[in-house]
Amino acid sequence: MYKLNSIDALDALKMSIQCETDMKIFYNKVASLVKNDDAEAILKGLSEKEEKNRLKLIKTYSKTSGKKILYLNLGKKHKLTSLMKCTDDPNDAVRIVKKNEKELKSFYSTISKRLIESELRALFRDLAMEREQHLALLEASFVEPLKLDQEEEMENANQVINEVSNSD
Repeated sequence: MYKLNSIDALDALKMSIQCETDMKIFYNKVASLVKNDDAEAILKGLSEKEEKNRLKLIKTYSKTSGKKILYLNLGKKHKLTSLMKCTDDPNDAVRIVKKNEKELKSFYSTISKRLIESELRALFRDLAMEREQHLALLEASFVEPLKLDQEEEMENANQVINEVSNSD
């Protein structure tokens, strides 16, 4: 993992672009695993926010460095190794994404304190606050025990109610 106490602005931006890319992919995968339309909508919405952040970071990188990023091919030096990979179990994946959000919040918060330029500090502070919002949404939307690998229980309950009503 990169030593955050010696990180410069361009490396921080590159790492952040990679993190946003990884989280977008993560959210899309989890969304494809869940069998609940509401859960899928929440996860896809978070994926879209990751893409907006990625584009904002690319723009900031170009402005700061004077270079355009055509593609991002980073070595291990620019990977946030504390982010966990998505599993094929939707329940575990949601638990992992919560941990990843906490990791990113900590990363962005630390970066915001290390950089000198006020505009970049504010950007990373905003990213850390957004992670807090993501986490709050995830905590409120996905309460244990998770049952994301099952069809919506409401559908089953409604069927039972209809059957009972029709038998009267």
